[in-house]
Parts: sequence; structure tokens; C-alpha cells
Amino acid sequence: MTIPAALVAGLFQFAVPVVAASAAVGETGSVHPEGGTSPQQGRVPCPDDLQVLVERPYAARAGIETGSTIRLRAAPEAEPCPALVAGLFEPRADPSKLMGTRPRVLFHLPQLQALAGREGEVDYFTVRLRPDVDAAAAARDMEPLLVGTQVWRAADVAERASTTFRVVRRFHAAIAGITLVAGGVFLACIMVLKVQERRAAVAAARLAGIPRRILMGWTVAEAALLSALGGVAGLGVGLAASAAVNVYYQRAYDTTLVFSIVTGEMLAQGFALAVVLGLGAGVVAGARLFATDPLEQLGR
Repeated sequence: MTIPAALVAGLFQFAVPVVAASAAVGETGSVHPEGGTSPQQGRVPCPDDLQVLVERPYAARAGIETGSTIRLRAAPEAEPCPALVAGLFEPRADPSKLMGTRPRVLFHLPQLQALAGREGEVDYFTVRLRPDVDAAAAARDMEPLLVGTQVWRAADVAERASTTFRVVRRFHAAIAGITLVAGGVFLACIMVLKVQERRAAVAAARLAGIPRRILMGWTVAEAALLSALGGVAGLGVGLAASAAVNVYYQRAYDTTLVFSIVTGEMLAQGFALAVVLGLGAGVVAGARLFATDPLEQLGR
């Protein structure tokens, strides 16, 4: 696939985050008195009719609204330039930028390059492909057109940036495994205690001729039912806890990022594991009970 040069050139006209060009948001203030140019010798002149978009969470904290005039500078020693806030935007939910302290501002790229004194330069840009275009082939075709540029697929970037999250995922998997083992042991202990309380009734039933498989089936079914009820209760607690986590942290960080996700597949797996653990606990309890002679269970 060949990418037309006109298309590549057109990509540079989109707005990009200010952090990509090392610009920063200044404080709200008045328009520069020199008519948009810097009074100091050698300074980069301010772009004409500079307009920006400011992320909503920062704008709310700083008291910035659409139509406000703010002052921007590309470096701490640079003279500030006045800019009109053309609007606010909701930042994309991104866990890798959740703890970022620098506000994000969107510029028209030519104005950003002029403000930073980097005409014809860009740090990175994003290309959205049609669904029927192969991303790997597009990356191979674009690199020769942009000398000195590396083209990365979104999946590759996510893989490189998700090392921390993979560690957290393994940690959660370890906790889940330990919880399942502990829950299974606890359930088996409960069932053993329950059948021990009924050993006299079970012994009498065995002496009355009730088949062992029926008694064993009752024990296993009771354990499975108890485990299923506990699993439903646990899933309900998990759903409530997940919702509470999302509400709390979304308010704390003023973001739409979803911190806890409970899917239908997770619910099905949790319920199935609960039933399987119940069946296992019932088998263990039943085997322990029926390993003893019924007369001995009656104390004779």
C-alpha cells in the first residue's frame, strides 16, 4: 500500500497535545501589550489569532471557560503569548496519564510550531486507518516517506507501555488463586462438620437400606447448593464493590476511566468455580463420612 505524499502532509494540520512540543499552560491573564510580538530581541513572535482547546478537568480547577484569554509560553524563559480558549475537551481515559500533573492543551499545529519556534517539526502524530487496511503494511509503507521516523502500531505502543499493568495482573491472578484454594478448604471443612453432625441419621439411613450412592448424592448436592448460594452472594458483593471503586476513583481523579470491570464471562466463571468447589467439598465430606461403619457411627 502506498501513502500519497499529500495525505502525509495533510496529517500535520491536525491539532496535537501541547506536551508533544514541550509547551505549557500559563496563568490566566491579559493580552500581551506588544500586539502579539515579543519585545525582547531574538524572541519568537507570537502567532496571530492563537486559539487553543483546554482539557476540561484542568479548566474547571483553574477557572478557565470557553472565551477566556490565557497566556502561553513554549519555555520558562520565553515571553508569554495571549491565546483565546476556543473550547474545552474531555481528555481520553488513559491509565498511563492518570497521574500526570501537566495540563493538556490542543493547538492548531502551525500555531504550535510557530509558538515553539520549531517550524516544519513534529514529535509524533497519529494516523487512523480504515478497518480494511493492514496496520503492519501501512507502517512499512510510511517509514520510507518519513525519513528518520519510526512508525509504531497502536498495539505495539500499548504493549511497550503496559509492563506495569502486566505485573499488576499477575499479582491479581496470584491473589485470586490463593482465595480460591482457601475458599475450597473452608467449604470442605464446613461440609465435614455438617455431615459429622448428621452421622447418626446417615448411619440409620444406611442400616435401613438406603443406597450409599443416594446418600452421597444428597451430601454432594447440598454442598453444591450451599456453594452456589455463597457464590451468588459473593458475586453480588463483587459487583457492588466494583461500582463503588469506579464511583470513588472517577470522582477523585475527575476522569471517565473505568477502574474496575466485571464482565458476564467473569460472573459465569465465578459461579462455575463456586459450584465446582462445592461439588469437591461434598465429595470430600461424603467420602469421610461413608468411610466409617454405620454401627460405629451409632456408637455400637
